[in-house]
Amino acid sequence: MKGKSRICVAGIDTATSQHVRPVTPSTDLITRALLRENGGPFGPGALVDLGPVVACPNPPETEDHRFATVRAKHIEDVSDDAYLEHLDHVSDADVQTAFGADLVTIRRRKLAVPAGRGTRSLAVVPIVDDELRIYFGKLYLMLGTPNATAQVRVTDIRFYDSDQETIKRDVVRDVNQRLAAGRKAYAMLGLARAIPDDEAGDVHWLMANGLCLADRAVSDVP
Repeated sequence: MKGKSRICVAGIDTATSQHVRPVTPSTDLITRALLRENGGPFGPGALVDLGPVVACPNPPETEDHRFATVRAKHIEDVSDDAYLEHLDHVSDADVQTAFGADLVTIRRRKLAVPAGRGTRSLAVVPIVDDELRIYFGKLYLMLGTPNATAQVRVTDIRFYDSDQETIKRDVVRDVNQRLAAGRKAYAMLGLARAIPDDEAGDVHWLMANGLCLADRAVSDVP
């Protein structure tokens, strides 16, 4: 999420219901200029034609497809109901079902996949009785799992100011109130690029790349 205006995007191929992560070389960065709110093609519920793509899987990041940002074209914004139908269709029951035995607890409440393992890096799971919390200036989703509650870093840029670091605390409060009221919701989960850890070696940490609450499914405000 850091790195000035650079962002990451991910979505679902509507023809195959497969997760897709568009990626680019360092000479063609995906930035905030490509967001719908800035006149670009990408946003929650946006149907986008990426143009020609080349699959470049590297486990667990099997969903990666290289594209050229100049070729990405916004087609339309799907309805809330259509978007939620897609999420229902691709969602897994819980995070452990989604990522399997390769997802392990590295430290208390921290989940990751060791580098070179795993068959996927993107998933959608329903969230129930979960909440957002801020610890030491970082935003986390307290995600219920079959075994315990995991503390998962939230990288959804809608929760941050344009510096991509300052948390919009009013947005966090609003989302927590709606979750507590029982709004149907999903977490769009992803594995970060592998980084070294002193205890576990190179690992892909689990993150919450996006949150979707059914009462505001495709909004630029979560």
